[in-house]
Amino acid sequence: MTGAGGLLPDDLEARLWHAPLPDAHRPERSLVAALDQGAEYGAVLAALRRLWRLALPGAEAAALAVQRWPRSIDFATLALDLSAPDMRAARLAALGACVAQANRRRAALANAALRHGDWARASQALAQIDPASETAQDDLFRRAELALALGQGAQARRDLARLRQHGDAPRLQMLELRLIHATEGARAMAQRFAGMDAPPASVAAQAFEIFLREGDFQRAPDALARWSAATVCAARARAEARLALEMGATARAQAALQARLDLQAPWLWDGADHVLWLRAQQAIDAEPAEIWAHAQAALRVMPRHDWLAHVAGFAQEAATDWRALVARPPAPETLPERCMMAARAALRLGLPARALARIAAARRAAGGRDAARLAALRAEIFWTAGRLEAASLALARAQARAVDRLQQAEIAVLGAEIALSRLEPETASAALAPLVAHYPDRMVLALTEARIAFQQGDFSAAQRSHARFNQLKAAQIGAFVPADVRDRITEDAAEAAARLDPAMWRGGRVADLVARGGLAALAASPGLSAFLMIRAAREGALAFTPAPTAPIPRQIAHYWQGPQGPAIARALEVWRKLHPDFTHHLFDAARAQDWLARAYPASVAERFATLDQPALRADLFRLCWIAREGGVFADLDEVPRLPVTPWLRGARAVFCLERGFGTVANNFLAAVPDHPVSCAARDLVIAALDQTDAPYAWWHSGPAQWTRAAFAAQFSGTALHLRYLSQAEYNRRVSTNLPYPHKRRADHWR
Repeated sequence: MTGAGGLLPDDLEARLWHAPLPDAHRPERSLVAALDQGAEYGAVLAALRRLWRLALPGAEAAALAVQRWPRSIDFATLALDLSAPDMRAARLAALGACVAQANRRRAALANAALRHGDWARASQALAQIDPASETAQDDLFRRAELALALGQGAQARRDLARLRQHGDAPRLQMLELRLIHATEGARAMAQRFAGMDAPPASVAAQAFEIFLREGDFQRAPDALARWSAATVCAARARAEARLALEMGATARAQAALQARLDLQAPWLWDGADHVLWLRAQQAIDAEPAEIWAHAQAALRVMPRHDWLAHVAGFAQEAATDWRALVARPPAPETLPERCMMAARAALRLGLPARALARIAAARRAAGGRDAARLAALRAEIFWTAGRLEAASLALARAQARAVDRLQQAEIAVLGAEIALSRLEPETASAALAPLVAHYPDRMVLALTEARIAFQQGDFSAAQRSHARFNQLKAAQIGAFVPADVRDRITEDAAEAAARLDPAMWRGGRVADLVARGGLAALAASPGLSAFLMIRAAREGALAFTPAPTAPIPRQIAHYWQGPQGPAIARALEVWRKLHPDFTHHLFDAARAQDWLARAYPASVAERFATLDQPALRADLFRLCWIAREGGVFADLDEVPRLPVTPWLRGARAVFCLERGFGTVANNFLAAVPDHPVSCAARDLVIAALDQTDAPYAWWHSGPAQWTRAAFAAQFSGTALHLRYLSQAEYNRRVSTNLPYPHKRRADHWR
């Protein structure tokens, strides 16, 4: 059925929602027939826009429309957008000729060129705007926006000065806020907005977007309130739901969406509504298969919505077999933004090589533009994969190509992280300077500053930075933020250091500190043990000494409690494929308890049974297993890209020092049976669990106790033949901390 004035079926979106069309060309054939029968301009325009929005074929109909209305810029634009790739150059040239002849709508030509990745043509279209053109003001605004995107602050200011002569204050104020944010910083932009008296709705909306991007939850609600006072509209309602989701008020966001949206006709929703709905469903831990089904249906109706495609990727990860997800070749993206999104998706799945390939595609598509962002993302990929030299080189390119303070600040965070990975806190502090100066309220800043201070031995400064983070986080979620891993370790280090001579931490080698402070006293503190392991690593005191014989048993164990999500099968398969000569064991709670009952006194199995968190049970079991059996123990969100076998050669134990605070990780362990560190860690964990009624996995059963055991053993004079891997060395072979859905649930240990 075709509605009045419409040339396509009214239920087209509804049919796409439920399934792909059996004949994707049928709507276009109907439109071609209507054109042959003399359809009107407005109806044809609406129909072609609809075909483009739904990513359905329409090139033939668009070509006919151009023939019938040869001076129409709208139809020339649609003919370009709907054309086959080999026709786009000709169609873009035709659109340019149409715009030139009409001497109007240069912004439309620029936008079309940008959609197809032609930055040069977009800039050229806006280079010479005729002041007499009826669309000169709109074209100038678009040129200023493009100048902002390219970091051409001077050009943006010149265009804004010209636009002030013509009024349109709201659009000017919006651009000015963006310009201030990019070139002067978040603090300057916040001051400018605060000084505005009753800003128009569009200006308040722009400020809200910037504050949300900054993660500034102290100012974002105020901007939303000022926006709400100015207008009531769907965009503001979406902003309210979005802010609620960002602040953890999922129920409020869900209720607002249900009240506003037609739940019986989701194919009529805006793409942004689908994004919010999917995020809300994921936050309340709805059935993954249902979320993925909604995402697939929404993408059939909104196939060109980039952010919807990004969020749908999370839904797919939670609901589908990761083996198929990883094996599938990447889509042939042609636009830089889509390529970068694909790169990030690949990186999330632990596929840095695929991510780098998508960055290469993005660079080709960008044609030299957006060089800083692309280089920064390339540096992040290298850093995540443990390739610090390559990351540093890519980062230097990004810094050299940064176009404004905003890009400099965003690159600074990664620079600090790379320096911290090298155990160079002074370099990290210098790298962070642009962010500190101009974007001081980003939460990530406080966390990075805390780790810098911790590596320097300034535990009080680390505590202050964590307190600042907790203050910002409390503003986000509207509730008190309980102490977590970061708070515990810095507080413990500060309290332990306060009981000793403060001058100890300002100099001297670790061996001297041990002699002066006493090994037992220092090792009693997980925080001091971690700091001293960092210092020992910087001194080279953790260098590996091979053993004549180091028979780490060729067996690998994993523990998984509860339903096995779609990522588990892939992880098990990869571990087995890359280690065919190893025996592989998968333990669940029942099998682990049976093993403990046979291998240890009854009290250990009883303690295991009383623990209610899967993470606590996994921690206790892995300790007992590695100490008694020996071999390799690996978490199943750790997926190797290369075999771990080379690490075992000549080693009687292999542990990884975490990037965060230098603690000994327990996500990957390798040791001979009865290794001193494994046995000491086991005993410390059992004692810690016996001394608390509210165990915290990381602290009582995990890295905190492992770090105490490793530090004490390292400086006891015993030959350990222990290979310590840096986080970078570990990441060269293993993709770690992958985004398994269970980590978003309330029962996760963090």
